[in-house]
Amino acid sequence: MFTGAALNEIGSWASLIAFWGYAAYRFHSSPDQIALVSVMWSAPGALFGLVSGGPIDRYGPKAVMIAADVVGFVAAVGMVWSTTYLQLVAMVTLSGTAGAFGRPAASSLPPRLVDDAELLQANALLGLTTQVALVVGPLVASVAISVWSVRAAFVVDAATFVVGALTTLPLRLRPVGPAGSHESGATHGSGSSDLWSGLRLAWRVGSIRRTLLLGLALFGSWGASMVMEPLYVRDVLHRSSATFGWLQTVFGLGLIVTTLLLPRLGERVVNGRAQAASVMASAGAVTLYLATSSLVAAAIGIFLWGVLTSLFLPPFYTLLQRSTPAESHGRIMATAGMANGVAGLVTTPLAGVVVAAVGVRSTALAVAAGLLAAGASGWLADQGAANSESRAAARAG
Repeated sequence: MFTGAALNEIGSWASLIAFWGYAAYRFHSSPDQIALVSVMWSAPGALFGLVSGGPIDRYGPKAVMIAADVVGFVAAVGMVWSTTYLQLVAMVTLSGTAGAFGRPAASSLPPRLVDDAELLQANALLGLTTQVALVVGPLVASVAISVWSVRAAFVVDAATFVVGALTTLPLRLRPVGPAGSHESGATHGSGSSDLWSGLRLAWRVGSIRRTLLLGLALFGSWGASMVMEPLYVRDVLHRSSATFGWLQTVFGLGLIVTTLLLPRLGERVVNGRAQAASVMASAGAVTLYLATSSLVAAAIGIFLWGVLTSLFLPPFYTLLQRSTPAESHGRIMATAGMANGVAGLVTTPLAGVVVAAVGVRSTALAVAAGLLAAGASGWLADQGAANSESRAAARAG
């Protein structure tokens, strides 16, 4: 699972770097055309969140992952042979669609591969694949483009999809959840074909609802940061794009180191209050990184943001998996992916408007205030739920 997922993510990041360059240099795209091709890569995650979970629960995550790899392969080969800007946009959209189905399917795998006690470790490994890809993917693209051409990066992406399918094929997924459920998805429950069933389940189950709302706050801050970060480095720190790249490496370092340490922290980080604390602490990291004029403070802030992101994400998926019936894992994982995509689609353009009006640092303080409020609300909600469960247990006793 780790090998296939890591190669898929590395190929996807290489392809992302390549199609940006291909659009800019091969088709001489304008800024709005560059923005469009970027949106068409990320939008399927938000648009297909309501439908991608159904096939995962019906046919099983393994089958959907292999199908997504096949579609991704076709899209990558299509990018190689794109001769017009519109053809490139169409293939990028197809690639984004493969990810919209493949990622929630991958997130549904750990409960079918490991015991509950090892679930956090498995999710940490799965998260590590994305983090490694953030560092290695652009490097792979740079080497392929330098040695051969932009199209070579798409060939690399196509090859990783093939390897991803081949590494997924021999996985033996075990029965999980209620009696009679099976990895093939035979037990998909009532309403599995209902597009809104994942959202209804997320709202009905308190632990899922609280976890997703905290995730929504953090995902929104990431969308806003996509606008703020390059402008902060340029206009506040007055540094070059090389500094921006160096800061992203510091963020990746915080992510990877903390993810490797997560198994040692264990169950202490897999609860609602730990999630809420990570969101509240992220407010401080955002303030240091994007609301100060010190490069040292910015480096400390972005490193801490990487640490806190890693403390949040694998436990986030672990909590969702434990709170969700096995036959609904696909729909809830897809709902989480949709929340991430929608938050980015909303906060990225909104941040652009706010930054233009009040500046980067004021916008960063507003984002930090939102994170602090969301984290505090999540903490109180989780404390209230724990108190209610204690009272119910006492009455039952």
